[in-house]
Amino acid sequence: MATASVVNRREFLKTGAAGGAALVIGFHLSPDAFAGQAEDQEKKTPNPFDAWVRITPDNRVTLVLGKSEMGQGVYTSLPMILAEELCVDWKQVHVEQAPTNPKVYDLGTGGSGSVAGSWLPLRRAGAAAREMLIAAAAKKWEVSTDTCKAKDGYVVHGHPERSFRFGELIVDAAKLPVPNLNTVPLKNSNDFTVVGHDTHRFESRAKVTGAAKFGIDSRPPGLLVAVVARCPVFGGTLVSFDAAKAKAVPGVRDVISFETKGRGASTTGGVAVVADNSWAAMQGRKALEVKWDEGPAVKESSEELHKQFLANAAKGGNVLRNEGDADSALASAGAKKVEATYEFPFAAHACMEPMNCTVQIRPDGAEAWIPTQAPQWAQAVIAEAAKLPPEKVIVNTTLMGGGFGRRYQADFVMEAAQVAAKSPGKPVMVLWTREDDMQHGFYRPASYHKMQGAVDANGNLAAWKHFQTSTSIAAKWSQKGMDDPGLGEFGSGATIP
Repeated sequence: MATASVVNRREFLKTGAAGGAALVIGFHLSPDAFAGQAEDQEKKTPNPFDAWVRITPDNRVTLVLGKSEMGQGVYTSLPMILAEELCVDWKQVHVEQAPTNPKVYDLGTGGSGSVAGSWLPLRRAGAAAREMLIAAAAKKWEVSTDTCKAKDGYVVHGHPERSFRFGELIVDAAKLPVPNLNTVPLKNSNDFTVVGHDTHRFESRAKVTGAAKFGIDSRPPGLLVAVVARCPVFGGTLVSFDAAKAKAVPGVRDVISFETKGRGASTTGGVAVVADNSWAAMQGRKALEVKWDEGPAVKESSEELHKQFLANAAKGGNVLRNEGDADSALASAGAKKVEATYEFPFAAHACMEPMNCTVQIRPDGAEAWIPTQAPQWAQAVIAEAAKLPPEKVIVNTTLMGGGFGRRYQADFVMEAAQVAAKSPGKPVMVLWTREDDMQHGFYRPASYHKMQGAVDANGNLAAWKHFQTSTSIAAKWSQKGMDDPGLGEFGSGATIP
């Protein structure tokens, strides 16, 4: 659940001064608002300044946003929430992508939680700024705040109406105490003029004109492009390779092998062909001669997985959620019973923009351009590969052509960091082809479901019993896997009415 923290006066004045002539409101977005984190990620005390609202003298309102835009619309939906409570002209609102500083900003986008997790914090932040601006105007006019209201980026009062632009009030408003964000008055939903109404998307013009910059569009000076030869079987390892023919391809600069990374970034390792452009890199990969140890997973198949599912279903499993006595209800003579089994295959995310990551590593720091849902994790991964402290790694989070949770993983980031570490000083983009994306991605787990249900004589649901066995992404984060009811949808708050 998202929480809002009260900003004390000392902290507010300190950070407001650092921002120059602007009214700055800090608010906290809980890490619980996005997808579950790895157990070995940094545990930290939430900082109250996880996101920022800035109002400048030209009446420009900026939301510095830690969430990643991948087509789901957070660059528009979250500012709409803010603008609603602030009572600002929508045309005055702008968005900036937050720098990757996990101690300050709420980073990570997943679990379909951006709007739900930001709803109250953003409303409260907008309302706090509104009340401070009203108070500043009322003080100038020497009237009660009850006789003033905020409207379209102005504070207005009286008949005939007089007004101040928000930008004219920021210096005085910044001297006032920040309202308690937990008790600041919020608008009635019946009075909403922004939320629930049609508006333009912030990035739409840039997208349709081709001006929008996605990760794949990153072009730092001197960019090299690499594609990676990976073992065709999961868990396989590199035995040897001959780079002679690959290096003979015009434009190929180098051929680099790198190791497998285990729990965490979970890369498969492989051989990277580094070239002046993507075409040369792909042609160089085709010319590579590589020998793989395909490992024990070469024997795996859909048929074998299906057999494992049936065996698991026959022996049962651990109970994750139990309410009432489903077995007794199913055994009731008057109950109408239904049984069914469902089986789901693995499914690739198939993002429109294939995985890519551009990294440049220097002795004094590193910089990266990444379409990522988890910039804080990407920063940590690059820091590990570059042997640098995380604060020395700048991550520029770009727009992305779809995410769907796939870009929450850091395997493609680690690959780029590993290759860049062996190409010091040079920016290198590791680019996955569409075929790479389909063959080597993280998939929706395959699963098998056995369901039993019953309704009573009145047609009301009397029992529902659901057994599931599946491969598990959760097991990557927790040794308990799905035995932990806090992981996965079994432990969610969803209920059946």
